[in-house]
Amino acid sequence: MKVPKLITLSKCKTLLHLEYKDELKVALSAEYLRVYSPSAENKHSEDFPNGKKYIQITDIAKCGNYALQIYFSDGHTTGIFTWSLLLKLFDNHSKNWNKYLSQLRTSGKSREPHTSTLKILCN
Repeated sequence: MKVPKLITLSKCKTLLHLEYKDELKVALSAEYLRVYSPSAENKHSEDFPNGKKYIQITDIAKCGNYALQIYFSDGHTTGIFTWSLLLKLFDNHSKNWNKYLSQLRTSGKSREPHTSTLKILCN
């Protein structure tokens, strides 16, 4: 199990930085982490998170020696991010992010809070 040696939050609270002994440096955005939170709320909801473009990380707490609990500005606090999940999210960022953007387009939703995309069909 790969454990970060340093965990920091950007000044604007929108990026989580992880540094490892092997010099690997990982940065994950608050929006990405919120959308891919492993919480039961996300897993059992038919509706994936949207409108999270400006979300911030308000706090982080270590959970034993295996994970971080991340607190978000929208009140979401139940996602426990294991060390392996954080690396998996980093490794699969492009694929996951493209899937998220595709889901938004398909459902007419947006990254922007309280907005939706309206398709007007022309005959």
